[in-house]
Amino acid sequence: ASQAEAMSKRIQFMYGGKLKKVKIRYTGTDIDAILDRLPTAKILNEEDGAYIVTEEVFGSGIDMWLRSQRSYVELLQ
Repeated sequence: ASQAEAMSKRIQFMYGGKLKKVKIRYTGTDIDAILDRLPTAKILNEEDGAYIVTEEVFGSGIDMWLRSQRSYVELLQ
């Protein structure tokens, strides 16, 4: 895939910015809710219903989205 294609698959959350990698712990009831919002996310691990997920996103808007998920999402990196 070209660089433009790879970049177009990354999610931009409201604010532009540099590409950054995030790592989260998700403990909600449906991991598909995260995978739908973060389509290139990769599940690294699942244990007792908690998922460790990585994703590359543009900008800092991801921080606001993560806060909106409240107790279901913990930012690890």
